[in-house]
Amino acid sequence: MATGTDSRPRPIWIMHFTHIDNLPRILKAGRLFSDAGVGPQLSTNVGAVEIKTHRRHRPVPCPPGGVVADYVPFYFAPCSPMMFRIACDHREGRQGCYPGGDDPLVYLLSTVEEVHAAGLPWVASDGNCAAGLTTFSTDFDELATLVDWPLMRAKVWKDIPEDMDRKRRRAAEFLVHREFPLHLLAGYAVRTAERREEVRQVLHDAGMIEPYVDVRPNWYYGYTRREVR
Repeated sequence: MATGTDSRPRPIWIMHFTHIDNLPRILKAGRLFSDAGVGPQLSTNVGAVEIKTHRRHRPVPCPPGGVVADYVPFYFAPCSPMMFRIACDHREGRQGCYPGGDDPLVYLLSTVEEVHAAGLPWVASDGNCAAGLTTFSTDFDELATLVDWPLMRAKVWKDIPEDMDRKRRRAAEFLVHREFPLHLLAGYAVRTAERREEVRQVLHDAGMIEPYVDVRPNWYYGYTRREVR
């Protein structure tokens, strides 16, 4: 369960990831759109169809309301359960899933404080938005105890016998209603130096002179495809 003390980081970093192929269109639009409003912006969709379908029907019980798919999703920590699934789907070569793994994914980084100061409507969750017991809040001060901050800092987040709710809590989200303007970004992060150069080139092509792109291999799983015997 979330801790009762205020152990949140300052600032509170939030991260959205997307496939590198999607960056040119995102940069051209100047914003990220919610799943319900993204239209043709995504060249490569890494999300699972069943999860996206569920998010289109999961109500958000506090203002501005709507459903989860009406919001641009951010996580509070890297190596999320969703990224783990993407990496495992690649490793196992699962049919019907996005096949490329997590290496081509790019983190877009901002902070709760930036979003809050900009006056954008947002909602935070204490865990996976698809889970029925997940709760939501729009109170900035409630973030101190809503999110399990020690778990966000942990490298291993899997469920254990004495706490079978860790995976759900690690998937806590910060949801920005409808769209997120890119001028609120602090920078980008990728898995390798080679990816950094690719992303820098995409950003330069979009007119960004000195884009900040960091290499964070520990934010990825990086599984390789298993051999079929």
